[in-house]
Order: sequence, then structure tokens, then C-alpha cells
Amino acid sequence: MTVSIVGLALAYVLLILLTLLAVLKSEIGAGLKLLLVVLCCGFYLWHYDALQRYPGWPADEDLPRRFELVSSFSVEPDPKNDEAGGVYLWVRDLDAASALPRAYRLPYRRTLHRKVADVQRRQQEGERFVASPVAQATGKPASIQFEAVQRDTGPHKSSLQ
Repeated sequence: MTVSIVGLALAYVLLILLTLLAVLKSEIGAGLKLLLVVLCCGFYLWHYDALQRYPGWPADEDLPRRFELVSSFSVEPDPKNDEAGGVYLWVRDLDAASALPRAYRLPYRRTLHRKVADVQRRQQEGERFVASPVAQATGKPASIQFEAVQRDTGPHKSSLQ
């Protein structure tokens, strides 16, 4: 857990404590007091969930239907420290209006790690790929299918001369 998440959690705990103090010292009805406390707790949970989806943080949600791999980073599982590992992908959604990349986190699988590393190596050699997730029966991505679409032939001529 990062320091910013702990700081945010403590800020909301302080807000809830101040709300509880105000509720306990006020003369409003018990139902309204309970509603105020529930709303504060619900807002905290909603805000925490919204921050998890904030651009720049890896999303645990589904990959886009068609995307281009920008970069990747894999963390192998470490059973001694109870870390599950993961394959982190930075991808550009080819069907979205925005060309900005988004980070995604996938569960670690050695085959996925190798496949993504191979594609990244080939991209550095000039190949370009379009990818799409291959889903299991449960709907979760089992793998990623990469398709080579174009090969760069070297430096492009500039139209400014």
C-alpha cells in the first residue's frame, strides 16, 4: 500500500470522526444521524474505488478489445513474501477516441510473461503489433493474441526540409 493511499484513508477517517463528533453533539433525529454516518462511509468507499481507476494506476479491469502494446513490466510471484506477482501492460486502445495509453495489471503467468517479452523485443527491432485478449469460458483473459501488422523500415523522411 502506498503512502498516498494511507494518507487518503487517514484523511477520511478524520472526516468521519469529525462527522461523528458533530452528530453526537447535535440534537437532530437518530435516523438523520445514522444517514449522515452511512453517507460519509459510503463516500469514502466510493472515492477509494474511483482512485483505483484513476489514469496512471494499473487497472484490474478488462483489456481493450484491440490495443497496441506500448510497454510492459512483469513481476514474478514470490511465495515467501506472499506476493502474487503480475504482468503490467501499458497499452493504447485502438478503438478509443483518445490516443493516450493506459496501464493494466494481469495475473502473472509465465507463458504470458514470455509472450509479452518476446513481442516487446520484436517491437524494438521495428515490428508493430495489434493485440486482443483471448478470453476463457469465465470471461477473464486467458492470454493475449498478438498480430504483426507492419514493419518499420528505418527512419522516416521528414516532410520538413
